[in-house]
Amino acid sequence: MWSLKGVGAMLVMAGILSVPLYFYWEFLTKGMSPPRGTLMLSEMEKKGVGDFSLPSLSGQNRSLSEFKQPLVLVNVWATWCAPCIKEVPSLINLASRFPKDLVILAVSFDREKSDIESFVKAFGPFPENFIILWDEKRKMEQHLGTDVLPETYILNSDRKLIRKIVGDTLWDEPMALDFFRTLIEK
Repeated sequence: MWSLKGVGAMLVMAGILSVPLYFYWEFLTKGMSPPRGTLMLSEMEKKGVGDFSLPSLSGQNRSLSEFKQPLVLVNVWATWCAPCIKEVPSLINLASRFPKDLVILAVSFDREKSDIESFVKAFGPFPENFIILWDEKRKMEQHLGTDVLPETYILNSDRKLIRKIVGDTLWDEPMALDFFRTLIEK
């Protein structure tokens, strides 16, 4: 037999579970559009990521369009972001594994260039295909729809989005390396 507590708990759970269903129903029946970020990702998959230009640590502006490698990995990060720092050694290893087929554009949201320079001294040397760019004004937040650090965008040779990854990742693990090999061999 059902206890009053059991019935009450079931009603509370039913109420909690109905909230997402309500919003999904609203989305389906009222023609609501998907969130802005979802629309941006869809556009990046179809049309590619629009060109951008940011200064490197040497002060030279570098544009996405100048890189002709089959794969471009745009990693948005900051020196004050613990998960960002955690993934840097694996990004360096990834870049070292695919020097001709991959370029990593590490876009820093740091406010001070000196913070990035200190970081580079601590973690360097970086491979030639690992390029650090400074986005002092965080233009990439709007350009890519970056919400959380780190965020990584894997782009093909047409600069179309293959995958967006939110949070830190171990880029040099066997499964990740196999994933990149497969993309390069396409």
